[in-house]
Amino acid sequence: MSSNMSPLNGTTGSPRPEGGNRMDASSLPNIPGLGGAIAGLAGGLAMMVSGALIAGSMGRDMWLEARQISTVFYGSEALTAPGMLNAPVIVGTIVHFLIAAALGALFGIVSRRVLLLPSDFGAPVLAGLIYGMLVWMVAYFIILPFADPALLDTYAPSFIVQNLVFGIVTGLVYARLRPSPYTRGEPAPALAGAVK
Repeated sequence: MSSNMSPLNGTTGSPRPEGGNRMDASSLPNIPGLGGAIAGLAGGLAMMVSGALIAGSMGRDMWLEARQISTVFYGSEALTAPGMLNAPVIVGTIVHFLIAAALGALFGIVSRRVLLLPSDFGAPVLAGLIYGMLVWMVAYFIILPFADPALLDTYAPSFIVQNLVFGIVTGLVYARLRPSPYTRGEPAPALAGAVK
């Protein structure tokens, strides 16, 4: 077999670069949390779409959760404000995306700098799934009862599904923005100093 021949499919040519067709990690500035924040925005969008689809299938207002978020600012009047795109819906949507970006940044920092997770072998999906469930548990049982009880009226299974969608999409998008493939034979960065 020639040195240019691929052992997997027998074709010749230059070896495929590490990471395949993934976005070059250097295309984003190296700002801690930036990739995670962008991934969190994508996860927040997926969460909002899934929430609207679930609400629509149950015969509810598709903007109900944005309205419920805005009750922190507008009180119970946010739930009954007429019109589809009114101030409570806009404010609730903006707050939703700000929280999604912050949670995404936290995901990126913890998964890459603390846990040193690779971006292949399904790690982003599993990490996102676990993260989405943790976000739901903290929000539903600790934060919402005090900060925004109106959101507790959201049908609990749909709120779980939305948070799982958020976590999975955030994990997948983060892995595309900040690829970190597993490399065989090299110690993890945290252990590299101890090995020398």
